[in-house]
Amino acid sequence: MDKIFKKNVLVILFALVLGLTTGCGKKDEAEKAVPQQPAQTKEQAKAPDAENQQAIAPYLVAPNATVPKDVVVVVDGVVLKKDDLAKMVKEKLNILKEKIPAGKKKEVEDGLKKQLMDEFVLRTVLINEVNSRKIVVTDKEIQTAINAFKANLPPDKTVEDFFRENKISKEDIALGIKIKKLVDMEAGEKAKPTDKEIRKFYTENKDKFTAEETVHVRHILVAIDPKDDEKTKAEKKAKIESLRKQVVEGADFAEIAKSNSDCPSKEDGGDLGEIKRGQTIKPFEDAAFSQEKDKIGPVVSTEFGHHVIQVLGHNPGKTVALDEVKDKIAKHLEQQKQSEMFSQMTDRLRKKAVITYYKENEKQ
Repeated sequence: MDKIFKKNVLVILFALVLGLTTGCGKKDEAEKAVPQQPAQTKEQAKAPDAENQQAIAPYLVAPNATVPKDVVVVVDGVVLKKDDLAKMVKEKLNILKEKIPAGKKKEVEDGLKKQLMDEFVLRTVLINEVNSRKIVVTDKEIQTAINAFKANLPPDKTVEDFFRENKISKEDIALGIKIKKLVDMEAGEKAKPTDKEIRKFYTENKDKFTAEETVHVRHILVAIDPKDDEKTKAEKKAKIESLRKQVVEGADFAEIAKSNSDCPSKEDGGDLGEIKRGQTIKPFEDAAFSQEKDKIGPVVSTEFGHHVIQVLGHNPGKTVALDEVKDKIAKHLEQQKQSEMFSQMTDRLRKKAVITYYKENEKQ
């Protein structure tokens, strides 16, 4: 059930912008729900930062005003109405309908309401904070972020399709960049990892910086069947020994494999490419990793049949030196710290904000 509820979209937007600006790789696509906004009133159009206010909700109430009955949450005077919440929930349910277990629709609906109200609160306090700090973003910065999104998408996905499917607008990208700037202002130099922290991470995660031992092998297989009688077994063993003898005496390994092997790899001359330990059955692995390069080894018998193996290359594996990965580790640790600071900052902003939930309206 928890997999149905995605991570808060603002956390995703921040993570995407953070990842793109720190040079990380492809990101998983994430679902996104943003309320469709009705038109602004004339009074709201005159208000400062109208673009940001519209991105969360156009409804503003005075501090001492009576809250309408159709309001579900108010954050520092910004209102989320019941109808808008219901519309967002309906859209999400339509997207998720194939994933909802039988009899769980009500539970999922309640979870979505909570998720979307939490998102509304988070979005509102963040917009208020970037506005109060007068953080701005240029069209060039937005386009740079969009280009980075484009570069990180699979070849069969356009950035326009991705944004449309996930309901990500230009304003959302702008907000993500502003949030990144806000976190940078909060973090300052505190997010920069020290040499000691980098060394500690490297030491504690050395297995992640180890290139595994591999061998490049090709083989010829004469397959066996548990139903084979003794005569058939003997014939197959004689056949593999004969094929090995031909190769040892100079016959072209690839041609012999192509004409005689029972393995699909015969189409590639028996070539299996690079293999790691644990990828093949033990007798085959032991032979492959112990044979000398280019030598034709003795016949190896496994549950699949009899093999003639040739090792074309052997990579002994190595641990990548700290100097080779230091910059990547630094970026990873910096991003980790910024994510933690983002979480701490949003907790603080929530506590500072005046947030009122109207549970009775939510249920009506």
